[in-house]
Amino acid sequence: MIATLNPHEAPFTTGLTPWAQTLPQHISPSAAKAYLGCSLKFYFERVACIRKATPVALHLGKAVHAALQSFHLARWRGGDDSVEAVANAYELAFHRLERDEGPVNFDDEAEREKARQDGLRVVAAYLDSPEAMKEKPRAVEVMLKENIPGLSVPLTGAMDLVEGNFTPVDFKSAAAKPDSANAAFDHEIQLVSYQLLMEAATGETPPSLDLVFLVKTKTPQVIRVKSPPADAHRKRRVVALLETAVQGIAEDRFHPQPAMHCSWCQFKNECKAWLPGMTVEDIHRKHAA
Repeated sequence: MIATLNPHEAPFTTGLTPWAQTLPQHISPSAAKAYLGCSLKFYFERVACIRKATPVALHLGKAVHAALQSFHLARWRGGDDSVEAVANAYELAFHRLERDEGPVNFDDEAEREKARQDGLRVVAAYLDSPEAMKEKPRAVEVMLKENIPGLSVPLTGAMDLVEGNFTPVDFKSAAAKPDSANAAFDHEIQLVSYQLLMEAATGETPPSLDLVFLVKTKTPQVIRVKSPPADAHRKRRVVALLETAVQGIAEDRFHPQPAMHCSWCQFKNECKAWLPGMTVEDIHRKHAA
């Protein structure tokens, strides 16, 4: 059953700590996907806040994202959108993220340098591709927070880019060419959430829900995957998934969800030590042991 909030009831809260990466009184598509993927990993990362070395792919993706953000902001504001300016934004982000969110899980300096160069090539490939924005965007890194029917907390989301015709675009770094037939489904929670937010905020239904993949192959590729706007069925499905995550977090339902992703999970040792009823303090003691 999809829960709805009676205005006379007490405000809904998840009970998460303020410094967890998802705030207590809203749900984001990324938090919902993380919870549904493995609720115990979600707990380790976002409730217990156990720090791990940043995976190289995540570090690189964030630096590339920062470079593209600088390019789109320059297009929006009429600033410097030259190749040199965007490359400089990438270099600054690469070093800043390493300093502020590190350490990064580089094997050695050679791997670090290769990752840095890979990112520069991906950014250059985007700027040279037909996907690089030519006109002024409608919005860049727009954060929305809206009440959505069927959700007991507000939905939030930050869209990388909104094109002039209201198409939301999200950028993804990838090591291999995506399967276009499955890519939109894999990211459905995020894409449909963006549509729900946009419709609630502006009354506009986007003509398309788009992903742009920046593929770190030897010769980088830039691939756009377009998805039609969600119909009523897809919207209900995604709202139900979001609400499942909200209720699970609110009720402290955190448990292992064994699957293929366990083979590369950073929290395998913590997962092996887990028992029902363990507190955050118990988790940290086990982690420190």
